[in-house]
Amino acid sequence: MRQSSEPRIEVINRGATSGVRLGVFASSFNPPTVAHVELLRRASEAFSLDETLALASQTNADKTSYECSLEDRVAMMELAFARDARTSIGLSSHAFYVDMADALRRVYSPQTDLHFIVGFDTFERVVDLEDRYTERYHRKPGGRKEALEYLFGRSSFIVAARAGIGLDNLKLLVEREPAVPRDRVLYLEFPPDLGELSSTEVRKRSGAGESITGLVPAAVEQFITLHGTYKAKKINAES
Repeated sequence: MRQSSEPRIEVINRGATSGVRLGVFASSFNPPTVAHVELLRRASEAFSLDETLALASQTNADKTSYECSLEDRVAMMELAFARDARTSIGLSSHAFYVDMADALRRVYSPQTDLHFIVGFDTFERVVDLEDRYTERYHRKPGGRKEALEYLFGRSSFIVAARAGIGLDNLKLLVEREPAVPRDRVLYLEFPPDLGELSSTEVRKRSGAGESITGLVPAAVEQFITLHGTYKAKKINAES
């Protein structure tokens, strides 16, 4: 999918289930880890989601290039979520949730109850107290407050964070921003050992020739090993 002037989302592999309650997890999936898979599973069960959409963006808010191709990331996503009948795989042309919300409305029914699934760090960027991102949205709001009102008028956020301190920080952040409705922010407790399992660590270990067993689904590990996806020489040749 090429970057377009209008935000676009393409669902390339539709799950076996559908319904009104949709959970969308947007990430680079570089690569998809067991934490990604578990987060979608837990969110789906905790909030009775009918369908979840694992959504890979061409870029994200703070990164414009990746260590492997979009095609490889999608292939690994399909392997990671192959056993989850509720999860669809998709691509987003734009990185910001305001723009994704618009694009999703053109793909799913207007009655869809949209839930974005995020970690606490990502939610901080959504609220964007320092107003670092508003001017980069495709949709040009009248300011950060208007952008938040637009976004939360069309979606809820399921925020995964550690027990205790994660919930406390989330409450403080929501209290600081009047434009974020309290009932539109849902908390999902997530185990620290999974929350700290990152794609960055997988790439680092893989590039150094270390084991990534248990960090990614077995099929993804096989893909990375077979293709040498994160080997240092391959990354340098493609950069």
